[in-house]
Amino acid sequence: MLMKSTIQYLAVFFLLSVSAIAKTENQEAHVHGLATLTLALENEILEIQLESPAANLIGFEHKASSPEEKQTIKHAKTLLLSPAFSFNGTNCKPEQATVDISEVMGNAHDHHHDHDHYHHSEDHSDSSHSEITASYQFSCKDGKKLHSISVALFKQFPGIEKIKTVWITETRQGSEMLFPNRNTISLR
Repeated sequence: MLMKSTIQYLAVFFLLSVSAIAKTENQEAHVHGLATLTLALENEILEIQLESPAANLIGFEHKASSPEEKQTIKHAKTLLLSPAFSFNGTNCKPEQATVDISEVMGNAHDHHHDHDHYHHSEDHSDSSHSEITASYQFSCKDGKKLHSISVALFKQFPGIEKIKTVWITETRQGSEMLFPNRNTISLR
């Protein structure tokens, strides 16, 4: 029988709530230039989820039809699979990465599992405003020592003008807006 701690339940509830709010906000006000980043840290496990309008990452939101558009999507996916985060206070190593490009890639199936336990998949759905999501799991040497996370997504994707962040740890929670010249989330 698997037992989960209270913080695990709270973290899952928090992430689901934030995700539902973000999806509702995205459906009501799909804002180009704005991405959302949610983070949950428990012990040595850090979960991060990025949600962004496709236009921020690839420059368009329709289903790819030309080889150039498909190549642009594949390049963005490759960048997203290489997490753009640096950790201050402790060492965190990537354990899993998932990128959902289905809203812009159409019926193309691109599932791939490599030997480093990374998982890449797409969910297939239709939307008038296409989103791209990426989820990451990191193993941190001593999670209690993690005091900030720097985000390099602005350099990789100039279409992102600001990132709304929401985070929770075992002792604190917070939110802040990141910008290209202020791209560090302070967890303490």
